[in-house]
Amino acid sequence: MKDSFMYRAAVVAVVLVLGIGVWLFSKGIGAKMEKGSAQRAVQAHPQPAGDPPQLNIGESPYEGKKNAPVTMIECSDYQCPFCARFTNGALKQLRDNEIKEGKVKLVFKNFPLPFHQYAEKAAEAAECANTQGKFWQMHNLLFNSGGRLDVDSLKSYAKQIGLNSEKFDRCLETGETAGTVQADKSTCASAGVSGTPTFFINGRMLVGAQPYEQFKDAIVQAEK
Repeated sequence: MKDSFMYRAAVVAVVLVLGIGVWLFSKGIGAKMEKGSAQRAVQAHPQPAGDPPQLNIGESPYEGKKNAPVTMIECSDYQCPFCARFTNGALKQLRDNEIKEGKVKLVFKNFPLPFHQYAEKAAEAAECANTQGKFWQMHNLLFNSGGRLDVDSLKSYAKQIGLNSEKFDRCLETGETAGTVQADKSTCASAGVSGTPTFFINGRMLVGAQPYEQFKDAIVQAEK
């Protein structure tokens, strides 16, 4: 009986030691995973930093004063929800303040992501609208479309903003502006863009749909 009791006690002790060891190990792994997640979260929205290659603005559409002291280039995707968040959030405040005051010129570059089914054609549609002088009207509509970016919807938006439907439809169907979209994409990629939206504020990169205050601070730094 005594030997049996001692055996059971020894088994219990071993189980307790193993259990504590497993618990401590899992805590360590969990801490590492949490740290890794935090690092990835920071990397997803870096602060303005570095001096990437200067992007060639070319004939890209812009709004604001032509010779504004700060040029803000946006590489964007019409099917990207974060791009829509910027357009319908921080951009409205930038338009009411820095752009309206002549401090900032905003330049738009297309960067349709390959896994967004409608992004490429939506970008072409905006450039087709640009050939009729209504880029920003189409731009705003696309980012407020709720994701309705199929060809039929794009054609209906053209009518909504008063474009010549025949010219727009022909432009869209023949891929007349596809070269412009691809040139934009190559330009952004060469500067290190891999996701949207990505901005270059006087050459300094800012990634993500940041709050207005973040853009305001970056603009102030760019003016120095």
